[in-house]
Amino acid sequence: MGGVRVRGLILMKASSFLPLCEKLESLAQRLPEALRQPILGEITPIKRLFVLQRPPRLVILGERAAHKAQLLNALFGSEVLPPAEESLHDGAWQPLRIDGRGSLEVLDARRPVSLPAAQAALATRPADLILVLRGAEQIDGEFAADLDHAAQLMETAAIRENPALRVLGLQCSGDDAAREQLHGALHTVLAIEQRMIGTLSWGAGLEETARLVEVLGGELPPESQLELARLSGNRVLQAQIARVLLKSTTAIAGAIGAQPIPMADFPVLTALQGALVAGIMHISARPMSARLAGEFIGALGANLGFAMALREGARAGVKLLPVWGNAISGAVAAAGTYGVGRAAIAFFIEGVSLEEARKFFTLRRKFPFLGG
Repeated sequence: MGGVRVRGLILMKASSFLPLCEKLESLAQRLPEALRQPILGEITPIKRLFVLQRPPRLVILGERAAHKAQLLNALFGSEVLPPAEESLHDGAWQPLRIDGRGSLEVLDARRPVSLPAAQAALATRPADLILVLRGAEQIDGEFAADLDHAAQLMETAAIRENPALRVLGLQCSGDDAAREQLHGALHTVLAIEQRMIGTLSWGAGLEETARLVEVLGGELPPESQLELARLSGNRVLQAQIARVLLKSTTAIAGAIGAQPIPMADFPVLTALQGALVAGIMHISARPMSARLAGEFIGALGANLGFAMALREGARAGVKLLPVWGNAISGAVAAAGTYGVGRAAIAFFIEGVSLEEARKFFTLRRKFPFLGG
């Protein structure tokens, strides 16, 4: 896999998953139809997460007094936008990033930004999600004008032609009564009501911010979920994305392991398990290092020699059961891959010790048909 060398480490890029995906797709084309389609289907979510990874794009509408800088800095857990500069890029896409973690693009389209300016920005890059902000606790005439401005923008072609685009109302005072007022007000605007996913109270606390990140992550397209998980450091969202990668990788390993050609799949399985661990490292906002991924797998006791012995031993033991032999061999390959990935999630995302993480792998190694 491709990468760059930093202080003796080979740091992989998210795009490094493309050669592996292409190799798996080529392998799938040589398999029976019954196995080909499941493998190709599991490659798709991996591609969307890693190969197509990009920053989330948020549009901000609503009340001008609601502090955008405070919200964005809370999402990053760091001051990426000084309050004094929060209006400098209004009406245009503004990139915000922390090196090594991730980035986000925001379009502040609140009044007095003109509709043509907001339309022009949306024509260059489509939005992923719209946030309607409200800071004050009472709905007044000014906010009614803000909603009218939002409704007009919602009717523009760039938004109207994106049926997947959703709206989240955010009451930034953290008051539930005010949130209910905001919820009711948003439902009076048909163009917003048709796209609403709900409203949240947000008061800049850590728990409220974590909940907001999880809601945003659930509504973003897969190709921008990963960036939000990395930049926010939200472990719940990171674990959700890692489980998607784990599910797909385990399914692919099982399908490859079920093939009747002895030992022919080991280079693919080894690369697959290495990419799985490196991908989980990437999700956790660490650099993807091929060397460190290999060292982690070795520390679990999942070296190549053990894998070959386990796999070929399983095949030898089922020679008298030709109907079930390949299925059992595939289950062993899947169980080993799942154990490696589950241990990586525990260590890199959940923050357990290496000794505790090793238990996830050891349990699956001893009981390859164990669920969970």
